[in-house]
Amino acid sequence: MTSARYYLEAARAARGRQLRARALRPLRRRSFPGARTAGPAVPLDVGLWSTDAFAGCDEVAGEQAVRLLGAEVPFPPLDWSLAGEPRLRRFHLHYGEEVLGWARRGDVTSAAAALTAWIDGNPPRRSDAWHPYPLSTRVGNWVAALSIAPELATAVVSESLARQLAHLERNVEDDVLGNHVVRNARGLVLGGTSLGLPEPVERGLALLERELPEQILSDGGHYERSPVYHLIVLRDLLEVRSVTCAEWLDLRIERMTEFAAALTRPDGRPALFNDGALDLAPSLELPEPPDGMVLFPDTGYIVIREGGVWLAFDCGPPAPDFLPAHAHADALSFQLWVDGCPLVIDPGTFTYEPGVDREWFRSTPAHSTIGLGGRDHFEHWSAFRAVGIPRPRLVSTDPLAAEVRLGEVTYRRRLTLGPQELVIEDELEGSGEVDVRSSLPVAAEVDVEPIGPLAVSSQAGWASERMFQRAPITVIRCEGRLRLPVRLGWRIGLRSNR
Repeated sequence: MTSARYYLEAARAARGRQLRARALRPLRRRSFPGARTAGPAVPLDVGLWSTDAFAGCDEVAGEQAVRLLGAEVPFPPLDWSLAGEPRLRRFHLHYGEEVLGWARRGDVTSAAAALTAWIDGNPPRRSDAWHPYPLSTRVGNWVAALSIAPELATAVVSESLARQLAHLERNVEDDVLGNHVVRNARGLVLGGTSLGLPEPVERGLALLERELPEQILSDGGHYERSPVYHLIVLRDLLEVRSVTCAEWLDLRIERMTEFAAALTRPDGRPALFNDGALDLAPSLELPEPPDGMVLFPDTGYIVIREGGVWLAFDCGPPAPDFLPAHAHADALSFQLWVDGCPLVIDPGTFTYEPGVDREWFRSTPAHSTIGLGGRDHFEHWSAFRAVGIPRPRLVSTDPLAAEVRLGEVTYRRRLTLGPQELVIEDELEGSGEVDVRSSLPVAAEVDVEPIGPLAVSSQAGWASERMFQRAPITVIRCEGRLRLPVRLGWRIGLRSNR
């Protein structure tokens, strides 16, 4: 597919407000209007800011340095652009997490110095510092910090917050949508409430009223289908609810909390379906996940907790067509833990930078599923773009079965969990011959036996649970050319004390 064709397909899938926002973005990002007259920033009563939900900020705030996604950077940096670093790390430099981290620690001197350094080093201009996502994040974190340490709310800080809000109001990320708009709304509500400015508060709440009926599915899952970003959105909504009378948020927060609990692995961290990393995921107080089978039919996840086994099955679409940024080509993949230990895993997310690493971690062969014809389940043509998103469909919960159409082939998968083994039965329905590759990324030695005509082999792969950090793993594979229709699969032994 040519580049022109990719862009045409992406434009067809995009929402109207995405296209309008993309057309206006070059002008609006260069606009830095004067701030509304505002009073001094005042503390807000949000208990969440002192809990483990923001413990990640403590890790960022070091001694005359900040730790950004595994890398230590002198603070304040000589170059605020962090030239040569991945953009996600450059974004994190402008999140204001170090200010909140020092405030949580009681080091008001370091927090105040960080505020002054950022304001002096980042005048309004088109840069990562003033990109609406880092800006929204920073506004919320600064308000949280001055709520914990009110002496941080100087006239200079209040003026900077008002100026940042004015730019944010003109640059809500309707070109992106998804979790970015929720983060924008969080910044507008928290900043506007602290400064006594009703307009940004109203704008932020209006954005949530517009977005949440679509973004939060009826089963409680977020439509980007990333358990990590689900937690990020949930924390944003908890903050907004703490400072507003928006009771209409309560039911969605309740359902999102239930979803987050169910998608928790045995180690207490979120399952890493689609993009996400453990160092991006906030630690929220969640209820105990239920035993047995839990189905999320709209989001497309099934989780089984039975004895010592934890099994998570991805049987839904990886993303909305208009927002494939965080999708992985992993239809009908699964994750398996036994007695608290991971066996079959998701590879995770190593980087958002375009290139071979980004492509591999999103690819079909990196996941526990089947690929056909040497192709991924969809075409990803840049770090955050994709076309041809498949639409898996749940067929049954007893037995557990789902199917997806991949080109001219229908791929059906059935999972049967027994006392001693998990049996994966795959059926490929179609005509002619096709190259088939069935993969199992494993985190430990696994008692596995292939089903069907293909011989088993092992190849080197990677797993990444934290951004820019990875470890070698083994990917067990069966691959070869087969005539359709055909059946194949796996038998995986369960080392369990059930």
